[in-house]
Order: sequence, then structure tokens, then C-alpha cells
Amino acid sequence: MNENSADRNASALLGMVSLRLAVGLLGERDNAGWWTSGFLSPTSTAFLVPVFGGNVLQARYQGVLEAAKRVHDERIGVGHVFHLFRLPESMEQRLFEAVQSGGSDLAKTISSSDSAKATLESFANKATAARPGPALMASSETFDSTAWVSEAASLYSAAFGAGLQCFPYIAGAR
Repeated sequence: MNENSADRNASALLGMVSLRLAVGLLGERDNAGWWTSGFLSPTSTAFLVPVFGGNVLQARYQGVLEAAKRVHDERIGVGHVFHLFRLPESMEQRLFEAVQSGGSDLAKTISSSDSAKATLESFANKATAARPGPALMASSETFDSTAWVSEAASLYSAAFGAGLQCFPYIAGAR
């Protein structure tokens, strides 16, 4: 893998983490209320610093990841499907490493609801009609491309804008 390819891969991973954080923040109880967590609220840092110290961003990320994953799994189901918050284990490992190296760039994503919306909209590649409930995006053949990330962002953006809950997913065993 050459250096350009490695840079693009790292950028794509940070993009997925940013999208997770943006959707995570917008879905929390203080915003759309899709899940009841408050890991990305402005006050959460005060509670997490004494326990996690310098790893607060990682703790906030893991907390909202788990909260969003549970809600998505309840609505979509588990097994033979993937969604933004449940990806193949090898990709989850790479995303975990990206969070550890992302630092302040990732923190900007969750600095406010407006920054989360801007992040979400930056990934959305097309205007999409809001669809409530589970929304099939693609089959697993397209999973290795990043096109699904833009499609998911478009669906989430439309849903948050319309006040609906939408849970984009990818079908197929991997």
C-alpha cells in the first residue's frame, strides 16, 4: 500500500468516525431523542474526566456507539446486516484506532448540534426523501466502497430534518 492510499484510507476511517459522532450527537436525548444517552452532551465531560482522564473522547465515542447500536439493532435486527454503528470486526478495529489518533478534529464534530449537522451534511451526497424505520441501502457487494457512507448520511440528514427515525442498513452476510 503506497502512502497516498494509506492517507486516503485513514481519511475515510476518520470520516466514518466523524459521521458516527455526528449522528450519535443528533440522536441523543437532548436533540432528536432516538436514544436516551447523553454521552456527547456538553456536561458529560465533567462526569467522565475523573474516571477516564485523557481518554474522555474515546469514552464518549464508545458510550454513544453502544447506545446507538442498541437502538439500531432493535429496529433492524442482528445478523446478516450491518449499519453505521455495527460493522465487520476488522473495520471496527480500524475505526477504534482512528478514534485514538483523531483527537481535536473529532472533537470539533461534537462541539455543538450545528457542527454535527454540518458534518452530516458534508457527507450527504444527494437530496433524499426521509424514510421512517429501517432503510435498506445496499448489498454487501458494495460494502467495501465508501458510497454507502454518503447514502447513510443522506438518509440520516433527511430523517433528522423531517423529525423521523430512520435506520439505514446494508444487507448481506460477510
